[in-house]
Amino acid sequence: MKILAVDDDETILDLLSEALTLQGHERIARARSAHEALGIVAATTVPFDCLLLDIQMPGMDGIALCRELRSLSAYQHRPILMLTAMSQRDYIERAFMAGATDYITKPFDLLEVSARIGMAHRLVEERNRVEDGLTTIERLKRELKTLPTLSLADPLDIGGVPRAISYLSFENYILTLTRAKLFTSNVFATKVTDIERIHAEHRPAEFLARLRLVGQALAEATEGEGSVLSYRGNGIFLCVGHSRSRLTPADIETHINDSILAGQGLHVVVGDRSSLGAFTRFGSLQSVNKAAAAVEQKLELVGRTPAPPRSLPQRSLARYRGEQERSAYEGMLRQMLADDLARLRGELNAAAGPGPSPRPEPSRRRSP
Repeated sequence: MKILAVDDDETILDLLSEALTLQGHERIARARSAHEALGIVAATTVPFDCLLLDIQMPGMDGIALCRELRSLSAYQHRPILMLTAMSQRDYIERAFMAGATDYITKPFDLLEVSARIGMAHRLVEERNRVEDGLTTIERLKRELKTLPTLSLADPLDIGGVPRAISYLSFENYILTLTRAKLFTSNVFATKVTDIERIHAEHRPAEFLARLRLVGQALAEATEGEGSVLSYRGNGIFLCVGHSRSRLTPADIETHINDSILAGQGLHVVVGDRSSLGAFTRFGSLQSVNKAAAAVEQKLELVGRTPAPPRSLPQRSLARYRGEQERSAYEGMLRQMLADDLARLRGELNAAAGPGPSPRPEPSRRRSP
């Protein structure tokens, strides 16, 4: 795998290069600044498979560099990992908003870094497996003038919505908040009612356009909280807030339905907030699942809201023509958690010595 590491600390670059070489990654380029990195990227004919960026660097910082890289067509979906000493929520949030795939704080464990890069490597391999089929899909799309069929459960990247990120990056964002011990954060879910009918009755492009309308409505309703949101699939949006919010779920639901989506033929239900104050990565992701379950339960309790009139939306629903691809990273985070549990079992067994030792409960996290 071809990797570019960017850090103004030569010692860090030496450690990264040595660790990555031991892991079998021999094509490693180094840069001491963001401007040097952009020069290397511009002079490289074959794009890098993975990029490791420090945040605090002279001149352009790593977050600005990440944003600049994401503006390049060849790097719109390449894994970008932030390796930084900055653990404050502001830096974490800005990094993910700039397009970071993952965020690791210094002093970092080189084994952890290798594991995260291994995840990126699996992403590259998965993308290579489907690359040959993309040309055929694109040709069919031009012929059919529509997007391929979208599964209702797909965690789609809706794009173009303020503070919205892909679901993979959203889960990594949640894990980073937990590692940084930012326990004042919370998450709640919003679900589009009658989503099965909407999905069945509309073409893929029109379905995506309606999801974008809901995402924009949620972003507008929570603008004062500076929240981060993502689409999980099955009509569910997840939104992270921080500290105490003055807005109750009922306030958000009313504002979205009565003010923003009025006349758009769409209706949502907003579930209760779930605290992210967990001490483990597994616990924080369970909080996300709890939030999703809460909105499903609320929808069952109140019953399905009668379908809104099927009149045409008041504002234009321009066709969404951007390229959509399913996240090849799906499931990799769960594998990492499984590896962590396996390592924990080994440590417990070693500490207990001969004889039976307690075993952690298996993960019950459901696939998004």
